[in-house]
Amino acid sequence: MITNKKLGDEFFDERKKVLAEWPTGREIDLEEAIAFHKTLPASKVWSRRLDEAKQRGETLIITGMGHTTLEQQIQLLKTVEPVADVLGTSVDSLTRNHDFKRAAVEIEKSMKSGVSTLNGFPVVNHGVKGVRKLVNAISKPIQLRYGAPDMRIINEIAFAGGYTADSGDGLYNFWNMNSKESLETVLKNHQYLHRLYGYYEERGAPISASVLGMYGCGVPPGLVLASALIQVLLMVEQGVREIILHYQAQGNLAQDVGAAHTFRKLAYAYMERFGYRDVRLRMNAGLSLAKYPDNLGGSFMVTFLDCLVARLCKAQLVDVRTISEAKTIPTKEDLVATYKAGKMAADLLKDQNIEVDHGLVAMEARILELEVRSIVEKVLELGDGDVAIGVVRAVEQGVLDNPFSSHRSVACEVMGVKDDKGALRYLNHGNLPLDKEVLEFHRERIAKRENLQGRKANYQTVVEDLASISKGILVGGF
Repeated sequence: MITNKKLGDEFFDERKKVLAEWPTGREIDLEEAIAFHKTLPASKVWSRRLDEAKQRGETLIITGMGHTTLEQQIQLLKTVEPVADVLGTSVDSLTRNHDFKRAAVEIEKSMKSGVSTLNGFPVVNHGVKGVRKLVNAISKPIQLRYGAPDMRIINEIAFAGGYTADSGDGLYNFWNMNSKESLETVLKNHQYLHRLYGYYEERGAPISASVLGMYGCGVPPGLVLASALIQVLLMVEQGVREIILHYQAQGNLAQDVGAAHTFRKLAYAYMERFGYRDVRLRMNAGLSLAKYPDNLGGSFMVTFLDCLVARLCKAQLVDVRTISEAKTIPTKEDLVATYKAGKMAADLLKDQNIEVDHGLVAMEARILELEVRSIVEKVLELGDGDVAIGVVRAVEQGVLDNPFSSHRSVACEVMGVKDDKGALRYLNHGNLPLDKEVLEFHRERIAKRENLQGRKANYQTVVEDLASISKGILVGGF
């Protein structure tokens, strides 16, 4: 049974097996890797750059990109670097599935043809030496961006090579990037990862970890935040001290700002409760969409809205999708245009005092705190105070749920729908332990939309909402 206890010698025993999975794993010398991190200038370290952004009131733009060969990836990053604050590398699908043999074949094809045949950068095949060449070729910090149920050897090589940030977390990768591995297995894989980050941190080489909880599109934010906070407690026990809270906005600005405030507040509150007092939190905010606009004008407007939400949420980072997101793998030109648009929007908003109605924000924050606390407390109760035991039992019982999970063991009984103002409410709360006040609040808000549209909210309403922003409206069916 998994427990929320810091890994000891078993971590190093497991590392031998992990690094033996592919020959490039033998390139890793952990102490040498830490020494290499200490030689990196501050401009290449995520935590340092985010500290700088917070002090200056900046919002940094980030998106993903990845090509097959080392030369293609270096050229891609160097093309984008002049207009970028920070850089993100997407990992290809074969690598995510640990199919390193097929990735090797595709690298050979790409080298011969000059055309990138993979949908990302095959980190494991290129190994520590290749990653070092990439890191040394550019001057900006790089985040490793992808999700998978087992990220261990991939992240081992990336961080030994000089990456200083990751994305995704155990719960997110269980819900959204996995259909076969059990929750306990995925969480154990991530315990290993987070202990690795803790090991770097304890020796003066910080790695920034991201927390999402689950992909948030169409999900009431209280459920997303509860999942993320559970993941925070699992991370910090393993020694993670640099955490980026990823708030996945839905478009109703009052709810988004209230949720971001609640996210920070409760993250600090729960860490304080369990004795974790030296954790540094940063925030990444951006829209969580199921479908992106398939026209150029709409794509640029979503980028602007991303930046506006990030500014209102006082985030140091905004995760944007490229202007070609709905159609194809982005070209270098698409990436450059996306970064330029995001940077311009962030700069125009930077020094402006923009606020959302305080009363509405406070109302949303109060309801969200009630929701989140009720779910997290029930998880802790199920685990007799151990959040790892509790989260496994909570998912089994539907006390923690996800309406769009790809895993067959998840109840998927919860369903979210927008109210008339575009805030996400519970159409069906499944087995979530929500109190009467919260449920009545959600029902009343949904009823207002039903009255305006002259029909009951149902599954079709949910589908309309998932695609609404891509069509240029906040609420489906209007």
